[in-house]
Amino acid sequence: MHSENTALPLPPFFVPATLAALDNFQQPSPAGLAALVAALRRPAIGFGPDASSWQRRALSAWHAVARAWENWRFPDAEKVLDQLENATRMSRTVLRESIANHFRVLVESDMQDWLAEMGTARASLAPNQTLPELAFIIAAGNIPGVAIQPLVQLSLLGIPTLVKSASEEPYLLPALLATLAQQDAEIAGLLAALSWPRSQQALTQAVLGAGPAVIAFGDDATVAQLRHAAPPQYVPLGDRFSAVLLETSAARPEILRRLAHDYIMFDGKGCLAPQVVLVIADTWAEVANLALHFAGILAEETRRWPAGNWSLAEKALIQQWRGEWRAQRAAGGNIVLYEPPDTSWTVVAAEDCDLSQRVAFRVVRLCRVGSLQQAMQVVHNHRHKLQALAVALAEEQELARFTDDLAEDDELTGRLICAPGYLQCPPFAWLDVNHAWLRLLRGL
Repeated sequence: MHSENTALPLPPFFVPATLAALDNFQQPSPAGLAALVAALRRPAIGFGPDASSWQRRALSAWHAVARAWENWRFPDAEKVLDQLENATRMSRTVLRESIANHFRVLVESDMQDWLAEMGTARASLAPNQTLPELAFIIAAGNIPGVAIQPLVQLSLLGIPTLVKSASEEPYLLPALLATLAQQDAEIAGLLAALSWPRSQQALTQAVLGAGPAVIAFGDDATVAQLRHAAPPQYVPLGDRFSAVLLETSAARPEILRRLAHDYIMFDGKGCLAPQVVLVIADTWAEVANLALHFAGILAEETRRWPAGNWSLAEKALIQQWRGEWRAQRAAGGNIVLYEPPDTSWTVVAAEDCDLSQRVAFRVVRLCRVGSLQQAMQVVHNHRHKLQALAVALAEEQELARFTDDLAEDDELTGRLICAPGYLQCPPFAWLDVNHAWLRLLRGL
């Protein structure tokens, strides 16, 4: 881990070169931000007369950028890792792989297919539907790069966009846009990334005053606060969690290793990291045995993917969770707990899990359910918070039936469903399952 005094020379902001003289963006002013968004704002390229040329260039530029970032072969790559390691306290190895996952899905053919689908959808809309002339993304600070895919989609449609990076991690997006500018300065010219503390409301209001479409990542409090100030085109992406549905007869070692990947990437901090494994088991002994095997695999994988240098407060929180489970076990609850001497990982199996309590830091909760129907009920009960679900069932017909059940539940339509190991590297445009996001991209 690098010292917090390490020099971090790359600036935590990016503005197009043609607009750089509008303000001191190291410390932006309300007037400077107002001037920036006024200069950025313009009719979106969308699918209009100039769309073919723009989309061809944007696809090519983003594909090249994605390959460079996937392989960490771009100028200042190691400096960017220095910054992220200091800012996030995640290990360099985990950061490299976690961020590479963002870019593995940014492939020209997949982006082209997405644009074709968007064009087909647009053709069926009334002609007066227009794309926003300015988008404002408020990124969360819990994991780096959470705003990458929406930023790429907006760029492919030629929608001018300003990103407010979190103060905790203001480095990745400016570095990414600098790489894009080296590929195609005009494509990058519609994008900017700045950072300022959330306490400086005058700066945020200077942007909101321009009436942009707003895409807000963050906790529920942040999303609710913005809801009152945001325009009608508002995409709230607040507190969500993901889960795993696992039948014990399907829990082969390779499945557990893939599942460990979902927990290890970004140290389990993002909305696509599992919060619970719903284990379909006939007996409690099966769940306890699964916990033992998973603990062994997680210990092995942690040697390959070291845990972060978490703060003392974060380590204390992990110990507090462990203490609660020990107390429940002492009181006679069915609790199996595996924990190394440090806090690098934790596995707990229980008859029930409180999913209103959010855990992270490679903490694995196994919760027994007696049948697929019971699992479906748990999923349904938490449908408003569920982001994604990884599923491994023993029989193909069971998986098909479960998928059909999900499709028939209107309130669960659009959730990301995948196999274990793929939660942290979802397909391009996975965010399109969000109806508010789709409405924004279609100009509704």
